[in-house]
Amino acid sequence: MALESYATAQDYQALYGSGRLTGSELDDALWMASRDADRLTLGRIEAAGGMAGLNDRCAELVKQAVCRQADWLAGDGAVWQRGLKRYDIGGIQMEFASAGTAAAVGVCDAMAQLLALTGLCCREVGP
Repeated sequence: MALESYATAQDYQALYGSGRLTGSELDDALWMASRDADRLTLGRIEAAGGMAGLNDRCAELVKQAVCRQADWLAGDGAVWQRGLKRYDIGGIQMEFASAGTAAAVGVCDAMAQLLALTGLCCREVGP
């Protein structure tokens, strides 16, 4: 069984995305963002049976989080995904995010905040 994307191109285009992604680039970004959601939720979405196993509120928050993460990955996310917090061109300095920030784990703040609302990121809550 192949891992599914938690948001569709229609979700991205109609509801949550900026529109900067299209076609196969969009499909790839949504798939990668879905894997980031899996990582943050410790696999609880898949364990629940995928999106069909979530209640409507959680499923909607996950869709929005995945679309926001896909946009972030298409923009500056590739650089920030490595935990880069600041880059100073004048002095060629790089500063990396502290361990407690969303950028330190390679996701945008919007994804971290939206997934936190689902309760799936808490180690005390199971699917």
